[in-house]
Amino acid sequence: MRIAFCCNTRHDKGEFQVEYEPEHTIELVRHAIEAAGWEYLQIEADETCFETLRRERPDLVLNRAEGIRGESRESHVPAFCEMLGIPYTGAGIMATAICLDKPTTKKVLEWHGIKTAPFTVLFEEGDPVDPKLRYPLILKPSHEGSSMGINIDNVVHDEEQLRSKLSEMLGVYKQGILAEEFIDGREFSVGIVGNFIGDEKPRILPIFEMDFSKFAPELGTVLGQKAKTIYDSSANYVCPAKLTAKLRREMEETTLKAVKVLQCHDWGRLDYRYNSRGELYFLEINPLPGIDADPSVDDFSFYPFMWLRGGWSFDDMIREVVGAGLKRYGIE
Repeated sequence: MRIAFCCNTRHDKGEFQVEYEPEHTIELVRHAIEAAGWEYLQIEADETCFETLRRERPDLVLNRAEGIRGESRESHVPAFCEMLGIPYTGAGIMATAICLDKPTTKKVLEWHGIKTAPFTVLFEEGDPVDPKLRYPLILKPSHEGSSMGINIDNVVHDEEQLRSKLSEMLGVYKQGILAEEFIDGREFSVGIVGNFIGDEKPRILPIFEMDFSKFAPELGTVLGQKAKTIYDSSANYVCPAKLTAKLRREMEETTLKAVKVLQCHDWGRLDYRYNSRGELYFLEINPLPGIDADPSVDDFSFYPFMWLRGGWSFDDMIREVVGAGLKRYGIE
């Protein structure tokens, strides 16, 4: 069986390639696929991707493609695969499009009773802010991942700060800016693997918490781009997180509900904030979680870190994600 790893290769350290795959990670995936007894193929998710898929026609695509442009760029490879009739892992066209857009995800989940921070979306510098929103607010690009465009100065405390930061962000990201109430408190990430098939449901991985007490003062309590790159260290990671039974149950139930509502298949990672009043807020979902894992430079994405802390290897992770996709398609 031939498994194609479809991804974008990282060629520089710039912000807009932070979600792409470094060579080290690509090599880890190759090793895992071959260790499972499958044939490995790599397909670059660039403008040649469709023709390569059409020519090669792998048995299944392990999709980690972030896409190269457009507001629904994560939907490109799923669309190619569906057009060509090629099975692939992960969320489909609609789910990847929705999940990349933070405001749309929040609207869908709020309709289903999942709590998210009150928000609005600002498209122009002069757009009014809903007077019901309470400062501080945090500003985020509507459809970017990996905390792109987010740091401590994205938390604004008044109208003047908001207008200044909004003008800057609109100039850089050329998209609507999500302005939501800043939930100060503990931050968690919950990973899943598997699907709702018959009586089965996705498995929850060891829950991850970011320890803000170890952050440099200039980072505040914002898990932004600087925190994830310049100041990142696994010493700040707590996994499994220390949780009450009630909070663990609430996070697990909310995660399974969100995954089912959004139709995210095979794997994924969801982020939450938990405030001092005991309220859990959904932040965002990543249906194509990052998989960097290089202990030599202490570089770990949260999703593989959960697997490693659960006693599994990187090979186990890739084998189970691919296996979940094969089972969902009924491929033996």
